Amino acid sequence: MGLASQSLNWFPYFYEPIVQQNYYVIRFDNRDIGLSDRIDPATWATNPYSLEDMAKDAIGLLDALNIKTAHIVGVSMGGMIAQRIAISHPSYVRSLTSLTSSADSANLGFDPSPNPPFDPAQLPPLDIQLQFWRLLSGSRYPFDAQRYRELYQEAFVIRQGYNPHCLTHHFTAIQRSGSRMAELSSITAPTLVVHGTEDPLIPEAHAALYAQQIPNATYLALDGVGHEIPEGAAPTVLPAILDLFSRASFGTT
Repeated sequence: MGLASQSLNWFPYFYEPIVQQNYYVIRFDNRDIGLSDRIDPATWATNPYSLEDMAKDAIGLLDALNIKTAHIVGVSMGGMIAQRIAISHPSYVRSLTSLTSSADSANLGFDPSPNPPFDPAQLPPLDIQLQFWRLLSGSRYPFDAQRYRELYQEAFVIRQGYNPHCLTHHFTAIQRSGSRMAELSSITAPTLVVHGTEDPLIPEAHAALYAQQIPNATYLALDGVGHEIPEGAAPTVLPAILDLFSRASFGTT
């Protein structure tokens, strides 16, 4: 999952059709968010972690589950981590799917440094969090406010998965990662890159460019879609992902 987002942000409309095709789907919280361990700010200040560290977290999870290879799917920061896995740990990767992501921290149109309109040590108010999620959406599909209210209730209130330090820690990991553009040509796994044409955080032109750097990658642009994979886009995105899985399983690109 992406920056400061919990595993619950993977909605059932995205993963259930994959499960129905007899794939074993793993959703997990990145470090510093949700139910995963959180890094003390003082510790982080002297020893900040990187996207490579987060990639190793995912590899460690696969090892713990005795899974030798997997189809790696990541969204936003998760796509950056997925790219890092494919570059640094290729033997684990059957295929790579990078959704609404970037291969160069210089192409991010986002900076968490300004003070938010609430006390960051407290739970973000529902209306502020909804406003943030709404800003990420494109114009083609209506924003599903009720779905995100339910996400807020489960992830923030019941699960208590909010971490006030996560935004800074994750964003710094992205910044420290710099550019992977020169490394993308080393990726050997069959790859799908998906990006919305109205993404307010990462220009779609950058996604199209980094997709060209990955050998034999398929690029899918979603017209009118923002920094999101909305339910309305699932009938387009999921067949492309399942086709990638199938081609990877049979050794074709």
